[in-house]
Amino acid sequence: MSQAVIAPASPAARAGKKRSSFIGRHWRGDYSLGRSYWLHTVLLSSLLPAFAISVLARLTNDMPARYGVGGVLVIAGFSYVAWTWGVRGCWMSASRHVARGGRRWAEVAVKFLIVCGAISVVSSSWNARHSLRQQFDIARGRQLGPPVSYQLRVDGRSVLLQGGMNDGAAEGLEALLQRSPQVRTVVLYSAGGWVREGKLVGEVIRRRGLDTYVEQECSSSCTLAFLAGRERAIDPRAHIGFHTLYTVGGDDRINKGFDRKLTLDTYRKFGLPREFIEHIANTPPRDSWYPELGQLLQAGVVTRLSNGGETARLATIATTRGILEHEFTRTALFDIMARYHPQDFARLIDLAWARVQAHASDAEITAVGREQVGLLSRKLLPIASDQSLQEFQQLLLDQAVALRGISATACTELIYPRSRSDAVAGREAPQAALSPEFANRELAMTQHLMRDANGANAVRFSLAERTRVIRRALAPLTQDQLKLLSSPQRRQADPGATCDASIAYLRAVTDLPADERRIALRVIYSRD
Repeated sequence: MSQAVIAPASPAARAGKKRSSFIGRHWRGDYSLGRSYWLHTVLLSSLLPAFAISVLARLTNDMPARYGVGGVLVIAGFSYVAWTWGVRGCWMSASRHVARGGRRWAEVAVKFLIVCGAISVVSSSWNARHSLRQQFDIARGRQLGPPVSYQLRVDGRSVLLQGGMNDGAAEGLEALLQRSPQVRTVVLYSAGGWVREGKLVGEVIRRRGLDTYVEQECSSSCTLAFLAGRERAIDPRAHIGFHTLYTVGGDDRINKGFDRKLTLDTYRKFGLPREFIEHIANTPPRDSWYPELGQLLQAGVVTRLSNGGETARLATIATTRGILEHEFTRTALFDIMARYHPQDFARLIDLAWARVQAHASDAEITAVGREQVGLLSRKLLPIASDQSLQEFQQLLLDQAVALRGISATACTELIYPRSRSDAVAGREAPQAALSPEFANRELAMTQHLMRDANGANAVRFSLAERTRVIRRALAPLTQDQLKLLSSPQRRQADPGATCDASIAYLRAVTDLPADERRIALRVIYSRD
């Protein structure tokens, strides 16, 4: 009679049985209370998942956020299962603890801790429900900003990156630059997005030695791309915004310290002053700090001043004359010009369209607009209302006084411009040193002038009337001042004295009685 031979179990089978036995034995409470609580529950089901998340964060640091968040969600799901397994087995072990010869107080203490832990887990899970929804959305591919787009300007020297600092923004920029190696400037228009992507866009800019420029706004992680520029400038009307770089999802109380350190370390690499970085780190993520241009220059965020309009934005989007007209009339001044003085506006568009076809920069195109506004304003002064003439006179006086403390040459150029078209609205060079308040006043004055200019306002005065009011206006001036103002050569040789004499003359006109001032202004600004 033969005997059956029973083969021993393979090592893999024994290992599987051992693992199953370990999981099952803990589940039934077969292990001691101390081992079940400290080793299986505290270490394996609590600390181990936290360690795994830490390791995962390092491994996915240079990967899109959805991969890291997806991994965290998987580990979080596993940790809930592990915690349930741990506390159930620990509870069962505690129930057998007295039967094994243990003390009752240990059973009660462990069960009390388990109940407290369960309450804490349920509470924290409920409080984190919004964060969990965010993480699920990110894992499915949601981005923080609107879709990113790229626009190569028609001059071929600049490219606009617009939208969020989303996954793939740097790859898209790199691909465009490979097709257009002549690009020298990246124009940024973004409210931010992923910190990682902002850094990657910055690496593309830095590696290629490109300049950065902001026409409207660059905030949050967009600043990381902007700071990578070789030269950095912004339009005078643009804004650059900073706040603490933050972690999306998770507990804000836990993330706060990490986010602050991330912010300090990140901006410190750009060599920004400590006080400036501290201000960024102290600005909550829900807010934004928009430093003034002087602060940006002092901190080295912006490396040079810009008058704006450096790129060919208008020439790129104005593919037809109608689009160009629309872009101009989006500005109130040119809209008023188009409605009240259509022929002059049509001449402006003709000249600007020629510049668009030559792929000129915005500054060159808008300079045509300013010149035409100046010419029109000069033409309208003789038929302006009394109110507009007084506004112009007071503005000219206030600007001259303000410029006297900055530059006597600029003051003289303001009152005696090189070209007649610069004599009124549209002046640029002297006023560039003045505060925005003056630009706003000048804009309002020009709009009033365009609206209320009317041929019926033209008044003829007799020679005797004109002579009388002009003499009254010139009476406060000295003989030297009168000689200076009547000689272009002397004015050019002594701008300081010319500015003082001009201010004295403007004040004398302003101080005339109302009736005489009205006649004087009409006479002065009706001259060719």
